[in-house]
Amino acid sequence: MVASSRAEAAEQLEDVYRRIAGLHRETFQPAQRRVEPPPAPVYEADVLKRQQKEKLEGISFFARARRRAALAQANVDALHEVEHRRRQNARQQLERQRQHDQEWSLLNANDPVTVIGALAAAFEDNDAAAAPLGVSGDEASLVVIVPTLAGMPQKKPDVTPTGRRTIKALPKKEASAWHATAVAGCILVTVREAFAVAPGLRTIRIVAATTPERDAYGNRRPEALVAARFARHRLEGVQWETTESLRILDDVATELQLKQAGAAKTLTPLTLDDEPELRALLDAIDYEELRA
Repeated sequence: MVASSRAEAAEQLEDVYRRIAGLHRETFQPAQRRVEPPPAPVYEADVLKRQQKEKLEGISFFARARRRAALAQANVDALHEVEHRRRQNARQQLERQRQHDQEWSLLNANDPVTVIGALAAAFEDNDAAAAPLGVSGDEASLVVIVPTLAGMPQKKPDVTPTGRRTIKALPKKEASAWHATAVAGCILVTVREAFAVAPGLRTIRIVAATTPERDAYGNRRPEALVAARFARHRLEGVQWETTESLRILDDVATELQLKQAGAAKTLTPLTLDDEPELRALLDAIDYEELRA
């Protein structure tokens, strides 16, 4: 039973590490202009049948003249109703298309409210919580909440001398490497999604931060692990499927700020004493909302 449990745990850990290694490889369909479907059809036969039923209500089967007059009126009213409903459906379709085109135009023009709304909606279902903090010209500022080193797996899959699958403690250096891989993956996948969602953006500034706990005074002291700037054109041609996230981050990002300490190269929080803009960015984050 114990061997079976360890084998299952090893398999689960392998899946976790595969997901961490492939975080940055997720692809996103670029945003496209929304096209409203054709107006809803109006079926003449259905309208005529209903009109006839309404017009004949209360008229005796034997009142032939009255029935003929009622049916004739039903035909006239049915034609008018069909025409009216078709015009109405066409107007509604045109109005909805006008709204879509207006939204598309605002999105491409980097209207801050429109872009922030689109990004927030896109980030809602992400594994790593992310949020837009602002849009200025063709540049967006984002934050992505990344795991802490302590929040990463502490074990790794292994094989016993007898060939059985098991797990063992993860050495500090490997743990730091996997943590850095996860942080880089969260950054890259967030940037890729943002560029796909907002076609007018040319650059993105992003901060990877950990969710801070409250201190004894009830205050939060956010910690930034990585800050970087990405230009859209630098993502073109990247070999996503064959290149590790840390290498891509190092090669593609500009104004990259990160600190790796010790022989294990552990990511450590950035010192923000001389970074007032970065500090202001972190202070603007609503951590309660991101947690939710």
